[in-house]
Amino acid sequence: MRTNKSWLYGLGTGLIAGALLLELMNVASPANKQPGTANASPSSLDKQQLKDAAAKYFQVFENDQKLFSQAQLDTIVQQKLKEEKEKQPPAAAQPVKEPVKETVKEVYIYVYNGQSAGVVADMLLKSGVITDRTAFEELMAKQQLNDKIIAGVHAFKGQPDLSQVASILTTR
Repeated sequence: MRTNKSWLYGLGTGLIAGALLLELMNVASPANKQPGTANASPSSLDKQQLKDAAAKYFQVFENDQKLFSQAQLDTIVQQKLKEEKEKQPPAAAQPVKEPVKETVKEVYIYVYNGQSAGVVADMLLKSGVITDRTAFEELMAKQQLNDKIIAGVHAFKGQPDLSQVASILTTR
């Protein structure tokens, strides 16, 4: 115990000295206080200082700025929509539009080297090429094509069926 006595005296003295220094630092320089607004009352501040002080905790708006609640905004939008509909000519006077040709959706997928069929199925599902992930994985496992997926960019046009997707992924 005698060998630890001097160590404990040193530790205690160090803790006391550290606490005194910390308290001295806190008293000497207050943190982040502006000289004009430290203990000033709101009545002694000018308009800009008061606005800056309030902006730290609140949203500050000018008196002439108009604010709307969500319900008021919704009614204004509905009124504007009604006005725009009234401005448009009746449907009978509008010319008949020709049917638009459907464009074929073309999707490109980049497959990295060593990706599994599950990861590729996720990419295909997210891009809209396939609609059933499990059916695609089962087809790949049944035909033993999981390890034969070729790395690179693969293009899919339209909505191919699962066998076409599997053949595109496994051939160059």
